[in-house]
Amino acid sequence: MGTATTVPFADAVPPDVRADLDAVAAAVAAGKKPDPELARRVRERARKATEDVRRRCGELNVAVELVRQTRDGA
Repeated sequence: MGTATTVPFADAVPPDVRADLDAVAAAVAAGKKPDPELARRVRERARKATEDVRRRCGELNVAVELVRQTRDGA
């Protein structure tokens, strides 16, 4: 039986990602929009993550079926 270890959030997130996260949080807390370059980096990172998930899992389209089940009471 192996032992599980947990990694604190701050240690699991790369420093550049953590810096962007902190900058976005600070902008939101101040009621301001994030810097355009910061927003571009975050969008690009999100786009790459989405592509990675699609590559690993394929295209998942469950919304239509869930709406039908809700509407039809299934």
